[in-house]
Amino acid sequence: MQHSAIQAELITRLPVQNRLGEGVLYHQASDSVYWTDIKGKTLYRYDLTEQRLAQFAPPFAISAFGFTDKPGCLIVAFVHAIALYWPESGEAEILHEGESHLPGNRFNDGKVGPDGNFWIGTMVENPAINPSGASASLYRFDSQRKLTQAFDGIRISNGLCWSPDARVMYHADSPLGQICRYDFADMPSSGKLFVQTESGASPDGSCTDSQGRIWNAQWGASRVCCYSADGQLLGKLPVPVSQPTCVALGGKQGDLLFVTSAWDELTDAERQAQPYAGDLFIYQVNARALTEPTFVTTTTDGP
Repeated sequence: MQHSAIQAELITRLPVQNRLGEGVLYHQASDSVYWTDIKGKTLYRYDLTEQRLAQFAPPFAISAFGFTDKPGCLIVAFVHAIALYWPESGEAEILHEGESHLPGNRFNDGKVGPDGNFWIGTMVENPAINPSGASASLYRFDSQRKLTQAFDGIRISNGLCWSPDARVMYHADSPLGQICRYDFADMPSSGKLFVQTESGASPDGSCTDSQGRIWNAQWGASRVCCYSADGQLLGKLPVPVSQPTCVALGGKQGDLLFVTSAWDELTDAERQAQPYAGDLFIYQVNARALTEPTFVTTTTDGP
């Protein structure tokens, strides 16, 4: 990896061949990493202790998710609804229908924030069936089942993460190549440009480490970039696929970086040249993870 400030070593590759792997998160209590293949309509869980991979078939494709205070229950954004989902039983409880007024949109990147709410963004997937001038948005979903728009004007909402002190929220609009930073206490606040990526390097999923550094998967650029809290590029981690999609830190020592990827939109020739496209990569890095927040439910107990 470039720059001595950042070191990374690939220790595991899981040959899952996801069409659109995304939303990776580490679950501390079970020493497991979860992620979703949005277009493969599959949720994955890899137990690091047992080195065991489990796959779950949700009733609808999951775009993003977070952990909750209910054992075995996730808060999920299906592509068109927010729900509680129990992977082991397959049961789901729809909580909100999302942007039902914008049929050309779907949910995309999201996470539980340090405020305990589920922050979830949308993307414009088919503008032809939306009302004229419609855009995507970022929302806050709370335990009272209220969905509140933080801001709109987005094309593809991505890259949600927060500073360790929860004062700053980072958010990317992938087609614009922009990661912006927001005063989280004053949301919705106007964002300030944090990083502008070059053409062909679309900022996708992000996470922050205990030092406040931002790790960002860059679709189309075969890399994960690490930035300081003031936006300085600290290093580039080259990955053996052109479309890394999302990153998370975790592991018992907090020093593992999980990277999802995708083969969606690759030509047959590109797929042949990238046999690992769609796999999950696990790197050991010189960083420490933050604990993922949990969504506090006030709904039924579920199955």
